[in-house]
Amino acid sequence: MKEDHPVLNKFELETVPIGIGGKRMHFYRVGNWGPFIEKLFADGKSRFTDFPHWIKIWEASLVLADYLLDTGLSTQKSVLEIGAGMGITGMFLAAFGHPVVITDDDDDSLDLLRLNVEYNKLVNAQVKKLDWRHPDLTGQFDIICGAEAIPPETAFSPAAAMLRKHLKPDGRIYLAHDRQRSNAEKFISRLPADMTVETIGKTFRGKDTARRIAIHIIQFAQIP
Repeated sequence: MKEDHPVLNKFELETVPIGIGGKRMHFYRVGNWGPFIEKLFADGKSRFTDFPHWIKIWEASLVLADYLLDTGLSTQKSVLEIGAGMGITGMFLAAFGHPVVITDDDDDSLDLLRLNVEYNKLVNAQVKKLDWRHPDLTGQFDIICGAEAIPPETAFSPAAAMLRKHLKPDGRIYLAHDRQRSNAEKFISRLPADMTVETIGKTFRGKDTARRIAIHIIQFAQIP
């Protein structure tokens, strides 16, 4: 791995082991959140969408990765991860042999994603910048997934159109989030009318906390 990787020189990083589905990988993550928190609350008007998602390992990403791997993806699936942050879900799917495009719109997140893809030798994972409002994507995917991947309300329509355009006719979208994120439910309600949504509940149990996670399973309505 190249020691001059840009994100290594920009932030205080540490590595953390994560095991899902019988595989174990190590991820670089930001170790010192202080500068980010100070900047976030400097004006007293911070929102959840302002938080730099890529510095945190979200419980929803662990739950989603575990759920997808547990469903038994017996055949190779093409995967698009949106709003990836640290890319936990996409990287574990790549580790199990699925070709994955891992996306985010934050340049620092993209640098960290590239570092972790390289560090874990995930040759079938591609990292790409993706803007909700002006997506630069080609092709369609068997699976589109995202954990806490909530676009701002001003981008609901283009984000929903992007999901519809790049999902294969028999593909599925999996969006996972903490039950407390009301904005996620708003986005789900704005999906195209020819898509159906099934929601299941999971609980993430950590050392000192439990989180209720919703997973929305979205696909095109079947025509009788």
